[in-house]
Amino acid sequence: MTSLHAYRAIVVAVILYIIIFGVVTALRHYNFQTQTWDMGVFDQLFWNTIHGRIMQGSIEEIPDHFGVHWSPGLLLLVPGYALFPSPYYLLFIQVLALAAGALPLYRLAMRMLQRESLAKLITVAYLLYPSLHWLNLFDFHEIAFFVPALLAALYYADAERWGWASFWFAIAASMKEDAIIAVAFAGLYFLIRRKDATFAWWNRNRLYAAFIALGALLYIVLAVKVFMPAFGGGLLRLDRYAALGSSVGEIVTNLVRNPTLFARTILTLPKMDYLLWLFAPLAFLPLFSGRAFLLIVPGLLENLLTTNRFQFSTFYQYDAILIPGMFFCAVYGLRNVVRRWPAWERFARRALVIAVAIGFFVRSPVNPFTFPFNLFGTNSRWQIFRELSRDIPENLSVTAQTNLLPHLAHREKIYQLGMERAFADVAFIDINDPFGFGDNTDAFAAYAKQYIENPAYDVTAYNDRYVVARKKP
Repeated sequence: MTSLHAYRAIVVAVILYIIIFGVVTALRHYNFQTQTWDMGVFDQLFWNTIHGRIMQGSIEEIPDHFGVHWSPGLLLLVPGYALFPSPYYLLFIQVLALAAGALPLYRLAMRMLQRESLAKLITVAYLLYPSLHWLNLFDFHEIAFFVPALLAALYYADAERWGWASFWFAIAASMKEDAIIAVAFAGLYFLIRRKDATFAWWNRNRLYAAFIALGALLYIVLAVKVFMPAFGGGLLRLDRYAALGSSVGEIVTNLVRNPTLFARTILTLPKMDYLLWLFAPLAFLPLFSGRAFLLIVPGLLENLLTTNRFQFSTFYQYDAILIPGMFFCAVYGLRNVVRRWPAWERFARRALVIAVAIGFFVRSPVNPFTFPFNLFGTNSRWQIFRELSRDIPENLSVTAQTNLLPHLAHREKIYQLGMERAFADVAFIDINDPFGFGDNTDAFAAYAKQYIENPAYDVTAYNDRYVVARKKP
């Protein structure tokens, strides 16, 4: 039974999280730290949706976002965006969702550990987890909402309340195609787990778990083979695994036939460093979780088998697929340690406190040593950007630098510099910032000349650095 004092402590911690990340993410956007990928992408998608163009955009590979990522759960956020059509709405609702994940986690930990102190410690570990902070800080992503949804689903499934569990599993699976796989593995875990000395295959709980697992498997097939192709896309991000094969079947076949390929892909220093900072802030407790470890297998494979370095850095949104399973496993890992080695409970508690502190102070973007205090001030670049982004009619197409584009996303067509399919009506160019062109400054200079020297455009320069080219009437 949880005391009122304990609930108040958790609520205060959640509120503090909301205040800190609400302020930092808002200032980050206000001061042009958000980017085309993915703040500009999602703000335009929502803006187009409330104007009748459902999840349409001009930045991604194809116009229909559902062809790039199967995330119909985004539509649940549209009514709120219609009332508050602003990127700040998206950022704040994301903060609220991630903070809310602490509540089902606390209730799960309280039921499993039967100690308020341990349950509060696990919950604080969640709110201080560096990967959660980077997910929250780095723009807006649909997969962020998978975190609280799956935590709620796991709490209800663990309590064998399958009605609510099914509801939250469905919400979690609606957020992205890889989230469906995570849900399938969750169903598999509850199918094979053993809660007591008996192990009966045919009981109510296993039937529900089988329904979750098989339903998710059917859903992923429909998503990849039917729904996404219907919107003109498919598994477009599979190219991040091209070193292993060109299709899912080929990748699986190559890994099975050639185990050394699997080892060579995973056993690299950057990926070992990634695993360290994934598990260390939880004192490696998930490694003691037994069968529950199955929950984080799909996320680990997704992030370790890729060549996309951003996926195994802990600094972006890619850990969202792992966070719910990591904390579910941490709860079970701590329970197993306390049960098997009761004398180690005090040591385990202290180890977790130290691990959480080290993870926060060394790795979190909002720790006292790296807190972005600069966001509370301003500079000449931000001031120029603020002036340039004002009063641009919504009917004009725009191309701009990555940090400026999210402030210009309320229009049908926006592009990052160099990615437009045709000349835009307005081009904003910082001639000292070739972002998007890599090290090819000559290509960037040639690109800029197409606007600056084009007689169809009126060109205005600011501070001998910023150029605005507007198509003549």
